[in-house]
Amino acid sequence: MKKTVLSLLVAVLTCVTTGLYAQAKHYVIFEHFTQASCAPCAAQNPAMQATLNANIGRVHQISYHTSWPGVDPMNAYNPTQVADRVTYYSVTGVPDVIGLGNQYEGSPTGVTQALVDNFASDPAPIRVIVKETSNGVTRTVKVKVFTVDTIPAANYKIRLAVCENWVHYTTPPGSNGEKDFSDVFRKMLPSTAGDAFVPAAIGDSVTLTYTYNLDLTKWDTTQIYSLAFIQNETTKAIVNSGSSIDPDWELVGIDPTFKKGATGDLKTFHYKVHNLGAAAELFRFKLISSQPTGWNSDFSINGTVHSDSVDISIPAKSTYDLVVEAHVGPGAGLGTYSISMKSLVNLQFAAVTLKSFVMSGVTELIINNDGGWGDGSGLSTASFQQKYIDALVYSGSTAYAVVDLTTYKKAFQYDCVSDVVNYFFNVGWSFPAFTDESVAIFKSELNAGKRMLVSGQDIGWDTWTAASSGGHGTDSTKAFYTNYLGAHFNSDGTTANNQYIANTTDPDFGQVPTSPLTNVYGGSNFFPDEINAVGVGANIFYYNTAQTKIGGVKASNGTWKTVYLATSLEMMSADNARNELIKKARIWFGGTPVGIGTTQAEGAHLGQNFPNPAGDHTTILLTAIDRDMMLEVTDLAGRTLVSVPVKANTTQVDVSTSGLRTGLYLYRLAGGGNVLETRRMEIVK
Repeated sequence: MKKTVLSLLVAVLTCVTTGLYAQAKHYVIFEHFTQASCAPCAAQNPAMQATLNANIGRVHQISYHTSWPGVDPMNAYNPTQVADRVTYYSVTGVPDVIGLGNQYEGSPTGVTQALVDNFASDPAPIRVIVKETSNGVTRTVKVKVFTVDTIPAANYKIRLAVCENWVHYTTPPGSNGEKDFSDVFRKMLPSTAGDAFVPAAIGDSVTLTYTYNLDLTKWDTTQIYSLAFIQNETTKAIVNSGSSIDPDWELVGIDPTFKKGATGDLKTFHYKVHNLGAAAELFRFKLISSQPTGWNSDFSINGTVHSDSVDISIPAKSTYDLVVEAHVGPGAGLGTYSISMKSLVNLQFAAVTLKSFVMSGVTELIINNDGGWGDGSGLSTASFQQKYIDALVYSGSTAYAVVDLTTYKKAFQYDCVSDVVNYFFNVGWSFPAFTDESVAIFKSELNAGKRMLVSGQDIGWDTWTAASSGGHGTDSTKAFYTNYLGAHFNSDGTTANNQYIANTTDPDFGQVPTSPLTNVYGGSNFFPDEINAVGVGANIFYYNTAQTKIGGVKASNGTWKTVYLATSLEMMSADNARNELIKKARIWFGGTPVGIGTTQAEGAHLGQNFPNPAGDHTTILLTAIDRDMMLEVTDLAGRTLVSVPVKANTTQVDVSTSGLRTGLYLYRLAGGGNVLETRRMEIVK
């Protein structure tokens, strides 16, 4: 069926000096692997499409239709290039979604508004502007990539995807009933291998020109557009993207999006408003604040203060300054500030909403995992967070807050969690339960003497099941499960595991009342894992009176403490049992722990760098390096800036930081494709 579409990379034209704005809007790009004969795709795609529809002009999508599990003419059109992208990401099943190259992989139902907002909150170091012209048969695409901030040296590729915005069939083309398909992949230019890309210096740009022929017999050419993206071939991270149907305006954050405050503080968040277009345009700006009682907020544009919303006309090719101010009041809590910009002229584009956060005095933090839900339904961990809140309130907590995992990563990166003592990680029935990045942060916090309760069904199954069968485990997540949760996964649970019974001989949890376990997720989705304690772990909950099926473990090495519930908290139907469990956990966790150096804790490798803050160089102590690894210094967005090879048995490494500017950075050990451990350091010049 395929009719060949010719493509040609014409030339890399030039580097042009320009002062075009200081920061760039970060487009969120999803590569969506789906299929017209995939029943789960039909069930899960609508949730993602609803999120995409609500974010037109903020997100990009490329939908690759795979060759399995059945018939799909959109795959038959260009099966080879689709297969190339399947191989590139090691996709083993559909539906599957890759976000920003390496920032998200999971179900379409995991593509939520919160995920988009979190990914879009940080600016990008490059701006990608795509313009098309056509003679009716051939289209010429000019891609101009402006460098507006430091972009680390790496092996970058630029790829240009030709997509069809909407494809409609009068009858389903496959067996799953879907008839309408968005952002269907048609062609990759110059090929799926991409072109080598070297960014221009800051303030300069690189222009590339491509051509392709329109397939007038197979495409609705009114729906065809092109989308360019710059990708790090080593990490697969996509730095930024741009399409020929993007808006000509931006709202860009400049400051860190998460800040730590104290009573009486004024915290400010700075933004740039860019009208890149050739005409003035009217925009509505609105601030929505969710903050503790006694806190206040407002925003200003070019120095004029507004408390709620305002309509302003921005001249062509102009930049305005926008500042959000948060006035921290008494009491512990988390303030969330959402500033939005909406065109009142081009109404097809969604408002751009960027969130910032201030946390003050919070000592206990509920973290909602933000992976896709197990059955692809509209549920999420946030659907059940109230169970944790109620239990904390019952047990006397007054200094708690709730964040999703992506937001928590920002809080950690920006050094805002030093007051937090106890973590409650709400996994529910979400996947992946753990990632290399999340466990590296959890280990860093536990090694500093903190405490964590982890709860969710199928955590063990997900960690220890092969990827070919749907699991997401890695060497790092398996090590965390064993060494920090003190647990061994035995088997997937069944409906017979319908009681949660305390180990009455345990001095800390033995008095927790028995609770029935109920299916709160619908269908047959009831899988409380069967586990047992290993290492420093101890069994604290069973599923049966014979105590042969274990469902809960506590672990401690004298520095940190963890509680692992192999069922989810919300599956405990008895409120008193659920509340008492959290109360007992808080009592066992005890008061504020005394932190120790990472190198003193079990399984740790990284010591704190010295001097810290560093100037042009720093030294990092290492422990138990049993194989060759790589020490990497990254910025807070995760971009690798410095890499130093580390040989087995190395005890310290000297790192040159002369090329880094004043600010906060992360350093980490990586080996075998996994991030093993992460710590923070500061550089002052």
